[in-house]
This record gives sequence, structure tokens and C-alpha cells, in this order.
Amino acid sequence: MKKAIVMTVFALGLVIAFSAHVVLAVEQTDQPKTGERAEKDWKQALKTQVFLAKAKVSLLKARSAFWIDKEKEAALRSLEEANTYLNEAYQSADKSTRRRIADLKNQVETAKEAVRKRGQEAASELSGLVDRSEAALNTAIAETQAKAAALKKETSARMALAQAKAAELKAKIALEIDKAPEKAKEALTAAEGYLADARASASESSAQEVAKLQNEIRETKKALTGNVGEAKENLDALIAHTGERLQAYGTRITESEEVDLLRKKYAQVEAQAALLKAQLAAEKQSTYDQAQAYLDEAKVWYARAKGRAEEGVNRQIAAIEKSIDDASVALKKKAKEVRQDIADLLNQAADIVNGND
Repeated sequence: MKKAIVMTVFALGLVIAFSAHVVLAVEQTDQPKTGERAEKDWKQALKTQVFLAKAKVSLLKARSAFWIDKEKEAALRSLEEANTYLNEAYQSADKSTRRRIADLKNQVETAKEAVRKRGQEAASELSGLVDRSEAALNTAIAETQAKAAALKKETSARMALAQAKAAELKAKIALEIDKAPEKAKEALTAAEGYLADARASASESSAQEVAKLQNEIRETKKALTGNVGEAKENLDALIAHTGERLQAYGTRITESEEVDLLRKKYAQVEAQAALLKAQLAAEKQSTYDQAQAYLDEAKVWYARAKGRAEEGVNRQIAAIEKSIDDASVALKKKAKEVRQDIADLLNQAADIVNGND
């Protein structure tokens, strides 16, 4: 009895070692990974989103400089800055968004010419340009969401494959150590379920490969009722092929630190944009309600921009949130100093964005 237990433990150790070897191979492989590609696409889409948001802020600054401060040169500098950000956005954008960006760049040049001439059409040019930049940004956001969905599906497929492989190893133990074909069959049935989940989440090409694994499981289960030797061979091949499919997905996907920072950066820039809109709305008492709505929007974005371990940034955000509350009180009182309050808010917002570039 004791000898049998020792042999069982020894055999189990071999199976675990085999499994660990496969996992190590997965981590070290240089083969292109579907999951890594999905994360790369997501990161590129986020970069586009951030730079388009920065371009929108620059366009809003240009509009404010021209309408509020009557500063032609400041408006032109902001338009040039917008062009720089549009160039950056173009580098990481997908094909359809690139077409929108190219169109925006042409319109920025038109707006610059209108500002130089100080023509009456300059104000409407800038206003329309800001609206169109938001449309391009919304397209980029939709693209980012699509990339995130693809990443989530790839992760789900890989996790289901990992569970299928674990069930297959369990079947191997049941068949070769416990000498229990029925237990092996139960484990393979569980593996079948996991493969069905993986197939549902996988891309079309990957789903075809998973379908082949499902066929292998069916053949292995058939062999269990008659030819155990054939079943063992089939099972070994099945485990190897499932490992190869896992290898194609690479290591388990997690949101990288860079992606997390890009998301927070985007929220910071959107908050800055909301404050610029609030500044414009606060120029007239008739649009104070709209200014308040933009202040509220800025607070929502700042809430999204907070990070767990970023104490310095979190302190800055807490300070600006308090300043936003103070500006809101001034708006409700229709106090004259509200315009200066919002101007101060914009300086704080710029410090947060610039401090994290």
C-alpha cells in the first residue's frame, strides 16, 4: 500500500513537472501572440485618444484666446500646438481615424489663416473646428472600446483553454495512475465544456483550431470504452495540442502599467477640456448653468483620473476638486470673481497634465 502511494505521488509529480514545463515554454516563446497583439492594438488606440483629446484642448484654448482675450498670437500658438498633437494622433491611429485627422489638420490651417486676417469668420471657424475634433475623438473612443472588447475575449479564450488543459491532465492521472477510465471520461467531458467556452470567445481562426481539439476529445472518449492504449496515446496528443494552442495566446493578459497611465492621462485631459468650456460659458450670466454643467463634468473626469499609488497626482486632483467646488459656489452667487476662479482652475489643470507627461 505504501509503495503504491509513493508511486502515485511520484507519477503526479511527473505530471505537474510536465505541466510546469509547458507553462514555462509558453512564457518564453517568441511566437507572435494573439493576446499581445490585442493589447498592443488597445494601447495604440488609447494613444490616439489621448493625443486627440490634447488637440481638442489646444483648439479650445485657441477659441478662448481669440474670443475672450482677443489675443491673435496666442490663438495661433494654440492652433499650432493642436497641429502637433494631431500629428502624434495620426501616428497611432487606425486607417479610418487617420482620414478624419488629415481632414482636421487641413481645417486647422484654414482656421489659422482666418485668425491671421482677423476676419469675422475666424470665430465660427474655430467653433466648428472644436466640434469636429470632438467627432474625431468620439470615433477614437469607439475604436478603443472595440480593442478592449477584443482583448477581453482573447483573455477569456485563453483562460478557458488553460482550464481545459488542467482537466485533460486530470484525465491522464485518472487513466494512468488511478486506472479509472470512467473518471478519465468525466474529466474529458469537463474539458469539452471548457473548450466550448474557449471557442465561443476565440477569433474565427482560433475557433477552428479549438474545434479540432474538441474532435480529439471525442475520439479519446470513444477509445476509452475499448482500447485503453489508444486512449492514452490520444490523450497525450490532446494535451500537447492544447498546450500549443495556449502557446499561441502567450502568457495571461493583464492590463499593463502603460495602458493604465494612458487611461488616467486621457481623463486628466478631458477634465481640462471641460474647464475650458466652463470658462467660455462663464463669460455671460445667461450661460452660467452651462458653465456649472462643465464644472461637474470636470469633476467626473478627475474622479476617473485618480490612481491607487500616485499620491502626488491624487493630492493635486483633490486640490483642484476643492477649487471646482469653490468656483461652483461663486457661480451660484453670480460673483464677479468666478472668471478668475476658473482661470486659476485652468492653471491647476495644466499643471496636472504637464506634470505627468
